[in-house]
Amino acid sequence: MDLALPFVPAAEAAYIGGVSATQMNRLVDEALVPPSLFRKENGARTVARLMGAYASFFFATDAVLLAAARKQVLADVTARLERSQVRDQLFALQEISDADIDWTVATPGRGVVIDIWGYVCEAASRAKEVDNAGKLIIEDPEVMGGVPCFAGTRVPIEHVSASLLAGMDLSEVQAAYPFLTQAHVDAAQIFQDAHPRRGRPRRLNDLSNAEPLKQGHRFLKKRLP
Repeated sequence: MDLALPFVPAAEAAYIGGVSATQMNRLVDEALVPPSLFRKENGARTVARLMGAYASFFFATDAVLLAAARKQVLADVTARLERSQVRDQLFALQEISDADIDWTVATPGRGVVIDIWGYVCEAASRAKEVDNAGKLIIEDPEVMGGVPCFAGTRVPIEHVSASLLAGMDLSEVQAAYPFLTQAHVDAAQIFQDAHPRRGRPRRLNDLSNAEPLKQGHRFLKKRLP
């Protein structure tokens, strides 16, 4: 089994948890999760993929649990994770099982048992989507200067996504890019959601060696080398 990296950019973990990057960063900035779940290297913050599940639980239960109680739940579960022989696997949300550890926490004095397993399962499913998208998309400095492209091609994913957003039918885009399938389109959307570009989005015409398709054309305006 190829193990995904346990620590990823906060934006990717936010996508996995179905929360905003602001919410994800709040968990770290306000020390609402144990420090073992995040790192800072070369000025860049990364967080465990498991943080997606934690963030989903934390903000979904805002109306029913105090912040201190939610923080304690995450601290108790993390303490068990730290003792697990499959810690990195769980941090990466890969091949997880409710048999690996106990995902429940009983609140003192109230007799209430809080189970975060459902949040973990949902986050693991979205993490798998990200992994699958990564199999169809590459970022290689030697290919289009590192712009995300479909694997095995020099076709930027932004190029295809923008053409579809402009109103072109998938069949029209496929006429120019015969390799393109619905799986590629879905992967591009997931990749862009999990890895949003910083700053002002680059115009497609700025992508070297490629220009956007024009509606109704069954060929590229400029062929890729």
